[in-house]
Parts: sequence; C-alpha cells; structure tokens
Amino acid sequence: MACFIAPLTMGIVVKIIEKIFKATGGRLKLNILSNMLLGGSLILMAEHAWHGEITVYPPFLTAASSPANMAVAIGEISTIGLLMTLGVTSLWAGGLLLDMKSLEISRKTELKTTMSLSR
Repeated sequence: MACFIAPLTMGIVVKIIEKIFKATGGRLKLNILSNMLLGGSLILMAEHAWHGEITVYPPFLTAASSPANMAVAIGEISTIGLLMTLGVTSLWAGGLLLDMKSLEISRKTELKTTMSLSR
C-alpha cells in the first residue's frame, strides 16, 4: 500500500546529502545508493498505481481515505518499507566494501610490481 514511502524518503535525503557534500558523496558513491532507492521506489509507485492503491487526486493513497486504513499504511511504511530500505542500503554497503577492498588489492599488486621492476 505505502511501503515505497520509506525508501523514497531516504532516497531524497541521500540525494540532498550527495549534492551538499560532493567530495564525500563521490568517494562513498552516494549516487548509486540514491539511484537504487529512488529507482526502486518509482517502480513500486508504478505497481501500486497499476493496482489502484495510488490515485492522482487527494488523498493520493487510497488507504488514507479512512483512519483505520491509514493506521495499516503507517504500519506498512514502518515495517516493510523500513526493511526494504535497510536491504537496499545493505546491498549498497556490501558493494562499496567490495569496491574498496578490490582497490586496496589493486594498489598492493601495483606497488609489488613497481618494487620488483625497480630492483
């Protein structure tokens, strides 16, 4: 129903942080994280719109039409949406660690090659 709201919000926040802290954002590859979060959220929005759970007129979420349904939507945002956000962020962090490790291995190999050639 509204699970896409959590990753969408985090994607927007990460995009803003990326723009403010350009040097750190580039080193941490925040653009990849924001693209993963925003892209997944947009796909989920399209899927929810296809099934009629999102409308183009207020209240936009069909669950927001009644307080009882809104409580269910908030519960979904805080459980499923949060888990999706954590999952995507974990995948990004794992990829970032692999990239940093491969760069470190590459530098060590290059240093060994340079040292052996200088002898």
